Amino acid sequence: MTGHGGPTGAHAESEPLRRATAILGKKWHPVLLYTLLTDGPLGFNDMKGRIDGISDKVLSEALDDLQEAGLVVRDVVEDKPVRVNYSLTPAGRDLEPIIEELLEWSHEHLTESR
Repeated sequence: MTGHGGPTGAHAESEPLRRATAILGKKWHPVLLYTLLTDGPLGFNDMKGRIDGISDKVLSEALDDLQEAGLVVRDVVEDKPVRVNYSLTPAGRDLEPIIEELLEWSHEHLTESR
């Protein structure tokens, strides 16, 4: 950092990366994004049924995080009984190539035999 009020060089470039990985680095966030990319929009129970091992609480918190980040939108589709669908925002859909690359990288480098 310099005395001119802000980070420079690699540090300045690392800040956006830190913000992105704060979202994508959480255990279930990429899985939820991928699920909505491939199967969305989905209701809460439909999404939970597609993701092995996620609890209601963790799914709810992750969806809240992704909504706050502007990647997921919650739409009430029925009032009585209340039925909600979750879908990706344009910013969430823009993550498709990144999610696909992560998936491909995982297949290539994180095999069961390692």
